[in-house]
Amino acid sequence: MALAKTEFFLGGITQNGFHTHFDNEISNEQYFTYILKGGAGTGKSTLLKKIAKEFCEIDDVCIYYCSSDPNSLDAVILKKAKVIIVDGTAPHTFDPVYPGVSQIILNLGEFWDGETLIKNYIDIVNTINENLKWHKRCKNYVNALASLFTDTYSIAHEALNYKKLDGFVSRLSNKLLPKKALKEGETEFAQLSALTPKGYYSLLDTVKEYENIYILNDNYFAGSDIFLRDFANIATSKGLDVIISECTLFSPHIYEHLLIPALKTAFISSNPINNNTIDNAKPINYLRFYNSSQISQKKQRLAFNKKACDDLLEEAVSVLNNANVIHRKIEDYYILAMDFDKVEQLTQKLIKQIKNKYSNN
Repeated sequence: MALAKTEFFLGGITQNGFHTHFDNEISNEQYFTYILKGGAGTGKSTLLKKIAKEFCEIDDVCIYYCSSDPNSLDAVILKKAKVIIVDGTAPHTFDPVYPGVSQIILNLGEFWDGETLIKNYIDIVNTINENLKWHKRCKNYVNALASLFTDTYSIAHEALNYKKLDGFVSRLSNKLLPKKALKEGETEFAQLSALTPKGYYSLLDTVKEYENIYILNDNYFAGSDIFLRDFANIATSKGLDVIISECTLFSPHIYEHLLIPALKTAFISSNPINNNTIDNAKPINYLRFYNSSQISQKKQRLAFNKKACDDLLEEAVSVLNNANVIHRKIEDYYILAMDFDKVEQLTQKLIKQIKNKYSNN
């Protein structure tokens, strides 16, 4: 049984560390948010999976994976119940905006045996510090990636034929979007792709039921980024809500994907970072929007950037895998100290509280 039709990552690593827009979800006054606290291995992901499974048949469930460990969940949103449950520990630390009114903290750390942890004090501290070192090393690789990817973007940006691209955006938006709007649409940011121990990975199951999927083939990033920005602006001006996914390996971040749920329409980038392919998607090839002579003049620099980025991306993934191995060692210490019967009692109490909300909405 699938946990949800809609899947995202909570965020992604950048040259400045972890980045997420999920605080926008938490600050939504219409939702009640349960913020989970507790160390690694305290059962936060398991609790989230049980919540998603419990309500997947009766609610519109959106799940958010951990980019550092895609087998773990970081958050669940139940849209009908208007409930959010999120892991609020580092690197994505969240705290209540309206404590007790719109958000509450659930501390799973209450269910560990402190004496058991203290017995392993030195080993836990050393293991956590080793994990932090691996993540710092990964951030250094991402910093180098951001410089090179941004350089490629700058070259492509200068070579763009804006008049031709603008004309294409205008024609396609007239074809796909409604003519009038009663109100301005809303823009949501959610991470469809992220750097993970599996590589740079896209959660494309989120769009598998979409009726219109366009694959944006762009080796140089700039054309698809400008297209997505312009198309998103036009869509919201015509009253449509949009979901934007950024690629965090650039500085500043570029637009990588665009979803328009009301139209069941998605624009998914395929580039040298994600190499996305989708069967039966309509291709848009961006090479035609670049000045070929300007691209040719910089071909050696572009080729160098691509080769260097391929190598750096491979190393970053390897480092994330090492960090993940160390993270599991940290979890082992906390698992030994946890009273999971009490975690299960909390989970069942939370499920009961959420079920009561359906009658109130």
